[in-house]
Amino acid sequence: MRINISEYKQVILNFINLAFVQAANLLLPLITIPYVIRTVGFENFGLVAFATSIVNYFSVLINYGFNLTATKAVSQNRNDNHYLNKLFCTVTYSKVLLSFISILIFLVLSILIVSIKNNFYVYLYLLLSIIFTNLSPDWFFQGIQQLKFLTYLNLSLKIISTILTFFLIKVTSDYYYLAIIPFINSFFLFAISHLYIQIKHKFRYLRVDLSSIFKELYQGRFIFLSQVKITFFNNFNTVVLGFLTDNKIVGIFSSADKIIKVFSSIQVPIVTALFPHIAMKIKNSRETVFYELKKIAVYGSVLYGGILIILFILAPWISQIMFGAEVDQIALLIRIMSFIPLFIFINNLFGTQYLLNTGLEKKFLINLIIAALLNVVIIFPLTYYFKAIGTSFSIFITELFVLISMYNSAKKVNATLKI
Repeated sequence: MRINISEYKQVILNFINLAFVQAANLLLPLITIPYVIRTVGFENFGLVAFATSIVNYFSVLINYGFNLTATKAVSQNRNDNHYLNKLFCTVTYSKVLLSFISILIFLVLSILIVSIKNNFYVYLYLLLSIIFTNLSPDWFFQGIQQLKFLTYLNLSLKIISTILTFFLIKVTSDYYYLAIIPFINSFFLFAISHLYIQIKHKFRYLRVDLSSIFKELYQGRFIFLSQVKITFFNNFNTVVLGFLTDNKIVGIFSSADKIIKVFSSIQVPIVTALFPHIAMKIKNSRETVFYELKKIAVYGSVLYGGILIILFILAPWISQIMFGAEVDQIALLIRIMSFIPLFIFINNLFGTQYLLNTGLEKKFLINLIIAALLNVVIIFPLTYYFKAIGTSFSIFITELFVLISMYNSAKKVNATLKI
C-alpha cells in the first residue's frame, strides 16, 4: 500500500514549521552545553539536572494528558468556534487548578526534604517554568494544524535564552541561572501565546463550572495515567541515580542524556504534526492507517537509524568537543543509549498515534505499566552495581520493551479488523 502524499500536505507543512524549532533544539544546546559544563562544572550541572527530574513529576500532573486528549478534540471539532472557546477555557482552568495543587505539594516537600529546602529557589523557578510551559496552549495550535506562529515564537525565545545563558552564567556559583532562564522563557511563551489566541481567534475567558472541569479530568484519566508512567520512567532513572550516587555522576549521565535528547528531538516535528491528522483519518479506516504507519516506521527507521549510527561512531569525538572531561565515560553512555531515540519513534507511531487514536487508552496504559514495573525491577541493581552505565542499560531495555509491546498490541488490533 502506497502512502498518498497529497493527504499529508498539511502534515508536511506543519512538519516544516516544527522542524525550525527542532533545529534550534538540536543546534542551540550544542552551543550552550559545552560552555555551561565548563563554567558551572559537572557537580552543579548534576544538581540542576536532579532538581529538574524531581520537578518534572509536576509536569505530568499539570498537563494531565491534554496534549493528546485536547489536541484530538480540537482536530475533530475545528470548525466549531464556540466549542473550541469553551474547550480552551476548560483545559486552561483545569491546568490552573492542577498548578495550585502542585505548588501546595511542592511547599510541603520543601519542608520535609532537606535537598529541596537547601536549594529552594532552584526548585521553585524550575517548578514555575513547568507551570507556565504547561499553561501555554500548544495543544490548540497542534489541533488546528496551524503551527507557524508557535514555531517562530518558540524559536525566538530559545535564541533569547541562549544569549541569556552566555550573558548571565559567568562563574561556578551562577548555576542557579540554569533554573531562572527556563522560567523567563516559559513565562513569555505563556503570556504571548494566550494574547495571540485572544486576538487571532477571538477567544474569551468564559465561565466554566467546576463540574465541567472535573468531567474533563475524569474523561482523560487513562491518558493521564499513561503520561504518569512516561514521566515516571523518563525522570525516575535520574532520581534513582542521584540517590544511589552523587551529583557529579548525575552530571556525567545527564551530559550524555542531553546528547541523546537532542537526537530524540529530531523526530518531534513529524510525530507532533502527524497526531491530529491520524486522529481525523482513523475514523474512516483503522486498517489503512495501520499500514501507513508501518510504512512511515520503515522509512523513518532507515533515515533515523543512519543518523544514530553516525552518533554511535562519533560518540568519543562528540564527547571531547562538547565536554572536554570524563570523555570516555560519557562516550560509552552515549553509545549505550544511541538507539533509544529510534525506539521512541517507533513506539510513538504504534502507541500514541494508533492505540490512543483508536480509543484503546487502557491497552496503551497497561503496556506502559508493565514497562514501568520492568524498569523498577532492573534499575536499582543495575544502578547500584554499575552506576551511570547501569542506568543507561535500564533505559535501553525498558524502551525496547515498550516498542515491542506497542507494536504487538497495534498488530493484534489490526488483525481483529479483518475477522
